[in-house]
Amino acid sequence: MRTLSSGGARSALRLAAATTAAALVLTACSGGSGSEDNGGGTLRFGLDSDVPNLVTPQNQGSASMMLNSVLHRGLVAYDADGEVVPALAERWEEEGNQVFTFHLREGLTFHDGSDLTSDDVKATFEHLRDPEAVAKLFPVAEGIESIETPDELTAVVQLAEPDAAFLPYLADVSGAILPSESIGADDPTYVGAGPFSFVSYEQGSSFVVERFDEYYEPDEPAYDTIEFQILPDQSARDNALLSGSVDMISFVGWSSYDQVENAANLVLDETEGPFMYLQFNTTPESPFSDPRVRQAVAYAVDRQAVVDSALGGEGAPLWGMPMPESSDFYNDDQANYYEQDLDKARQLLAEAGYPDGFTARMLSSSQYDFHQNTALSVQGDLEKIGIELEMNLPDWPTRLQLGAEGAYDIAVYGTVGVTNDPAWLDQMLTPAGSQNAPFGYDDPTVNELLDRGRAAADEDERKAIYDELGEHVLEQAPIIGLAWRSQAYGYVDTIEGFSNIPGFLTFDSGYTLASAAPK
Repeated sequence: MRTLSSGGARSALRLAAATTAAALVLTACSGGSGSEDNGGGTLRFGLDSDVPNLVTPQNQGSASMMLNSVLHRGLVAYDADGEVVPALAERWEEEGNQVFTFHLREGLTFHDGSDLTSDDVKATFEHLRDPEAVAKLFPVAEGIESIETPDELTAVVQLAEPDAAFLPYLADVSGAILPSESIGADDPTYVGAGPFSFVSYEQGSSFVVERFDEYYEPDEPAYDTIEFQILPDQSARDNALLSGSVDMISFVGWSSYDQVENAANLVLDETEGPFMYLQFNTTPESPFSDPRVRQAVAYAVDRQAVVDSALGGEGAPLWGMPMPESSDFYNDDQANYYEQDLDKARQLLAEAGYPDGFTARMLSSSQYDFHQNTALSVQGDLEKIGIELEMNLPDWPTRLQLGAEGAYDIAVYGTVGVTNDPAWLDQMLTPAGSQNAPFGYDDPTVNELLDRGRAAADEDERKAIYDELGEHVLEQAPIIGLAWRSQAYGYVDTIEGFSNIPGFLTFDSGYTLASAAPK
């Protein structure tokens, strides 16, 4: 078993050794990118989930991020190293992390042929800061005080307070600029200004895009078409790559790591950063409205068992705050805050008025084995302290819907930070996080500390603020960290230019499909 760091910044690119049977190698090399010697052609991509109604500004999970990253672009984006780089804006100036002047590239158009101007930038930002839009970037967009458009190529964004995380947030794929007339409409947000344009969607089966010739990077993309085959079943998706039915997949199953690694023609592109955690319904009707009950869960769970049973050993226990070791804001004491202590867990339950335990609803999903197996592992642990969990394991879209509705008492979830800046914690700790956040949890202390952390310019001051936040969150336990997990894409070695962006930004890796090309 390999030992994985929780640092999140190490990206391991493991090229295969020639040990797979010749028949498998020949099969996997046929068709797709392997047949294209001079660029162009079709990339066949095995996608881990369906996205029945793509709403770009919202948090709809990793599959939606992949689709958004090929269809759309924002003012800025992430490069293969996770650095913020120009996208629709060719340059910008900033004053004190509070005033940002963006200069658009000339001649930008959307896929439908309409011009992309500063009016679209303004309309998009106004939507992102509307609480009714439930935008993923609302926690940073709500700080926008004004958006001025002195001409068609210039947008000046004034924030109410300085925000050190503003640009990293905008680089997320959900910050894409949309056509003004499509914003807030009921139709899926397929029209964008990204490297590929929408061709077709068949629910539960496929999503097809084609090269957008008016994309602002003239040499990108290399592929003519990407055919996303919707393969929610883990084994089916892994086998599709191993057999050569697809050229690339997201979410390589941990049980398939060795097969992919040892195939002579495949690449296992791996990083760390995603993590599994528990979230609670904290409304008064839920037994988990009491922090002592939530703390009891934190002391009852065997995190190493989650790593072994749910992640195939490809991870590391998460005993406290989900902050990578590579972060300047890492606090070792807070990272190792809890330990498994069943006696303490029972004592806390008794103090909260549940000496004999209780029955509660557990929400997870059967679509991803590691989500289901995490729930089963936790179920066994909590049974030992008298908490009986009734399992609800729907498909992933249904799980997201139920989570947003608060139709659970305790739930399993997995995520990454929106950015590598700790300001991303608002996505787990405030109502703006939607299904990422505990249902009903809205803590004024958390909100105030998050606001102060974003506004502070001095790094030492920011660290002190986030240390205070971490201590408060660990005491209140609205979320319980379980395990860091490895995240890998698998693809044929005839593809170059794609990169699994390190750490928390792994789900933004679809950005690099624009530069991916057949060798």
